[in-house]
Amino acid sequence: MKAGRIAALLLFLLLLTACGREPEGPGVPPEAETELRLASDAADAEAMARVLGANRILLRDDALYCYDFDGDWSPVLARYTWKDGKLSDFRVLARGCVPEYLCWLDGWLCYIDRGSGALERVPEQGGARERMREGPCRCLTQRDGLLYYCDGEGRFLALNMASGVDTLILSGPCSFAYPLETGILYREADSGRILLRREDGSLLSLAPEGASPPLLLADRLWYSRDGSLVGRSLSGGEDLLYALPEHDGDLELLPTAEGLLLRGIRDQNGPIQWEGPPDGPFRELPPPGYRICDWLGDGLRVDTIYEPDGRIRCYLLRDETGTELSFLAGKIQ
Repeated sequence: MKAGRIAALLLFLLLLTACGREPEGPGVPPEAETELRLASDAADAEAMARVLGANRILLRDDALYCYDFDGDWSPVLARYTWKDGKLSDFRVLARGCVPEYLCWLDGWLCYIDRGSGALERVPEQGGARERMREGPCRCLTQRDGLLYYCDGEGRFLALNMASGVDTLILSGPCSFAYPLETGILYREADSGRILLRREDGSLLSLAPEGASPPLLLADRLWYSRDGSLVGRSLSGGEDLLYALPEHDGDLELLPTAEGLLLRGIRDQNGPIQWEGPPDGPFRELPPPGYRICDWLGDGLRVDTIYEPDGRIRCYLLRDETGTELSFLAGKIQ
């Protein structure tokens, strides 16, 4: 009888220890590898890259929406007609906002205003700005009819715009989060770990402390850490590790038809920018200044081109044939 009680007590302590254990990492169980890999496609990778870049461009049907300027160089939400590879018909939809994380849902343009950090919306044909949530908010995206965003407390929420009801997805604090078919991929604000929260509530640790916000591309999770770029295999293969060129600030991870493209900035008497694949070679980008990618998808890419002092020079739209269009404040070249 005594031996039975001891055995039961040992079993209880073992279960209690297991319940309090941190998510194991960086290994991922084989069944999770398959789920995560199959949930990722080119469209997911492009959408994730747009969230990472706080996209200020939205291409939809025959329209290009963007953060832009009016004739007095005041910030606006603008629309251009996009047809047959050409832009035309510049129109101001809303004034006084700096729209980031642009997305479309049910006839509304939704965004986060960089000035206030508030989550707002405007009718797609233009009109009054409506504030849906106070700031600061970030990481806005839409999936399956819901708006997902991080609030000022680092919580990750899903907003049903029709009912106005928020659902708490992650209590956080998160510094980046993105919804996938199999769960929520996010970066812990405190530790920098990359985790996957699955629908059953279980957590998978995909990257250790100090990792940058990640990009999921094919069967690899990409992130930077300690001056290196890591391509974490999710299909049982070898991880890839690349030494990064010297750079200041965030590193852009851009999925392309050829694979992953890196872009970084280093400051030597003004910003100098380079880009290239993880294994090089890297080339410096003319003109002087720097650029940030605002849109990836449908064979198109739109970059914001900056002057060395940080002012926007123009947007540069490039299609899959290499044809380029520059535009800003209704001026198209």
